[in-house]
Amino acid sequence: MSRSLILLALVIGASVSPGAMADSSVPVVNTANILDSGARYNGNFNVNQASGDQQQQANTRAIAIGTTDASATTRVIQKLDTPANPSMNATATIGGNSFSQGNGALGVNQGAGANNQMANAMRISISAAPQSVDDSALSQQNVALLPSSGATDASKGSRQVVTSDQAFTGSRGVIQVNQSAGVGNRMANTLSIRVAD
Repeated sequence: MSRSLILLALVIGASVSPGAMADSSVPVVNTANILDSGARYNGNFNVNQASGDQQQQANTRAIAIGTTDASATTRVIQKLDTPANPSMNATATIGGNSFSQGNGALGVNQGAGANNQMANAMRISISAAPQSVDDSALSQQNVALLPSSGATDASKGSRQVVTSDQAFTGSRGVIQVNQSAGVGNRMANTLSIRVAD
């Protein structure tokens, strides 16, 4: 074999992307990528990013301020009742300095795959009257489980979630992040603050 053919084989081998190392027998590839985005955000900043089929994502914020009876409420209901094919490669990446050095309320939902449900909910109430915390603060996301959503056979494909060690650094305030790769993932972040002045 001549030197030029060996060199050509080495160059082609070195230029294969990391994604090509995933399960090549799987025809579906879902990739969600956030790179160096949202740095130095200020105030209320929400991002939903999805790659794939049947993704449900929500960021809700409610703030109430009153002299007698202020009450902030949020409610998120998500339901999926259609099956998804688990044979896929799914990758979700938050890279670089994404969402770093920010200030305020941040909600990020990032999903790759199918039938994933994500919710970030925040509610703040400031009132002169005392308030009790009810169960709705704990049940802001309701999901219907699919009959075949449990782990049974090993599905074909690869799943990868990556978060840069520089992402979110130096940020202050409320930071809610859901990040998934795969099929049938369900995630929720809820924050409820009630202040009697």
